[in-house]
Amino acid sequence: MSAADRRLLIGLAGVLVVIFALVGSNVAANHSPKPHDVPIGLVGTPRAIDAVAGPLQQKFPGAYEIHEYLTADAARTAILHRHVYGAYQPQPSPLLMVASAASPSIATLLEQTFRGLARAQGAPAPKVQELVPLPPSDSRGATSFSVVLSLIIASVLGSTVIYLLGRHRPPPVRLAVMLSLAICGGLVTALITNVIVDAFPGRFFGVWAVSSLFMLALGLPISAFQVLIGAAGTAVGAVMFLVIGNPASGGSSAPELLPGFWRALSQILPPGAAVTAMRDVVYFDGHGAGPALLVLAVWALAGIAIVFTVHGIRARRQRAVTSN
Repeated sequence: MSAADRRLLIGLAGVLVVIFALVGSNVAANHSPKPHDVPIGLVGTPRAIDAVAGPLQQKFPGAYEIHEYLTADAARTAILHRHVYGAYQPQPSPLLMVASAASPSIATLLEQTFRGLARAQGAPAPKVQELVPLPPSDSRGATSFSVVLSLIIASVLGSTVIYLLGRHRPPPVRLAVMLSLAICGGLVTALITNVIVDAFPGRFFGVWAVSSLFMLALGLPISAFQVLIGAAGTAVGAVMFLVIGNPASGGSSAPELLPGFWRALSQILPPGAAVTAMRDVVYFDGHGAGPALLVLAVWALAGIAIVFTVHGIRARRQRAVTSN
């Protein structure tokens, strides 16, 4: 076997490893969605709430995290501020409030759960009140997830191009280029989603800001990996953010429906935080987006800190060698 044939086989083996990682991670994260501590509200007196909470926890142990509200207005505010996904009021007539924009999967789950609970208790099926429906332009709630996936690929590719074409430039210069790419990439994303496709009408600047911050939360850590270990840093970033972070985002369902490993990582990795921030900014006037935006900012700042720290250490060493 010639050297060229061996290189071809090694390359094909590498592709198979990538396929295994991508398919395995995505399938493992999404093949059997089950609720885990989904925050929901129950409305009414303590006695009325206990009559629902007991059977609910007995039939679905660990599935729901229950928050109690005295009035439907208080529960409605909690939904709109993204404290809970929905709320059930058993009396005087059963009412279920949901917000499909937060997660169509969970809205459907809550309808099925409380219809079954009402039936088991001999009560009429609850009236469903949709507080934040998905618009016709995003009828399945997939646009935010699609944006995030696209920006993951763009950020990995962009950071790779910047490194390969600017490897002889100082790291601060490469960081400045990454910042420019993120701002322009966020602008292009907002133009597509809000102007060309009209998926998120009226949220142009919010989409621009979240998209740009997300690209920085990916591109700057990848730049840090590249400073530490060279071109292999791109592979580390791709595994962390694309292979693991994308399926862990819960973008196709909700973080609370993921298995344990992916659920634990969902909102501490940039892709999951970006999906949450995008949905909250677009559909909930930014309510609930604070923690997710903080996660993105921390990743971006950590990348900057590592790059400048390593660059400074190496510069001092170089000066010391030169002076000697």
